[in-house]
Amino acid sequence: MEMRKNIPFATRSLTLLIAGIGVILILVYIGFYNYRSIARLDTEINELNTKINTHQSYAPMTKQLFDRMKVKVERRLPLPAKAKLSGEQKDRISLIFRDMAQKAKLDLVAVNPDINSLVGGSSTMLVHATLKGDYYNFRNFLIELGDRPYLEKVEEIEIQQMPGTKEFRLKVWLAVG
Repeated sequence: MEMRKNIPFATRSLTLLIAGIGVILILVYIGFYNYRSIARLDTEINELNTKINTHQSYAPMTKQLFDRMKVKVERRLPLPAKAKLSGEQKDRISLIFRDMAQKAKLDLVAVNPDINSLVGGSSTMLVHATLKGDYYNFRNFLIELGDRPYLEKVEEIEIQQMPGTKEFRLKVWLAVG
């Protein structure tokens, strides 16, 4: 009889033991799932910190580029009354282009007036010019060129990247008298 009294107690203990192990297993599974989520979040945080550090290392260079992009407009674009090159100015066209290039802080490589463009009594003369320097200085050169009353039109601008500088080739038509 005594054994029968112990069996319900043993069965109840075994049931409680199984239920306890089940609860412990559920808690361990939840803890392991949270640990995996935390590990994944830690990995994402480390990747984002690396990206932030990379962007912060680019910040001085980016600021310098933005500062260089700011163009100071000190004057308005010129629109002079149209005039023609005199005979004396035609002879000095290379000096005129050299002065404009020096004023714009560019190196004048070559100026080639096309004499064939004057054949047949043409009122315009084609000039090929080659300059070297910075793009922003080239902008100043174009403004200076636009200030000339004998400028008829700029037909072509070719920009070529060279090591440490840029080369600019122009085809310009000038009005001659």
